[in-house]
Amino acid sequence: MVTDIQEVADCLDRTGLQFMATIGLDGRPKVRPVQFMVLEDGRLWFCTNSEKSMYAEMQKSPYIELCGSRLQDDEIRTLWIRLSAGAVFEENRKVKEMIMEKSAIVRELYRNNPDHPLLKVFYLKGITGSMNNLGHVTGLQDRDDFAKPVSFRFD
Repeated sequence: MVTDIQEVADCLDRTGLQFMATIGLDGRPKVRPVQFMVLEDGRLWFCTNSEKSMYAEMQKSPYIELCGSRLQDDEIRTLWIRLSAGAVFEENRKVKEMIMEKSAIVRELYRNNPDHPLLKVFYLKGITGSMNNLGHVTGLQDRDDFAKPVSFRFD
């Protein structure tokens, strides 16, 4: 069991790119690439643009699923993470500044202005998930050299 949200944040940073699913305005699932930005006050923070459909979808239904991985040379040991959570949008200038410091693309898109009206930040609450590797597959023979799934839950 993961006992520290920092472990989850570190895993998300290592994967680099994650894929977030939302419920579209048409009621169908939508998946798009996102990047975990920062851990602040024990919360996992992300950002988006208020003119994107993702923002409108999350305003209507704030529940997301997220999955991320970065394929390794030793494919079978490749780590992946999956989580479910609720998204909470909050005007937080400090977090926006931290995100701009971390992400060159966010700095460029929003002209290095944390007060840009289109930049929206959100954190995840009620997080449940797991970390695993591609070598551990339910129903197949367990091997000692494959990591077992590690579950986590954070309110």
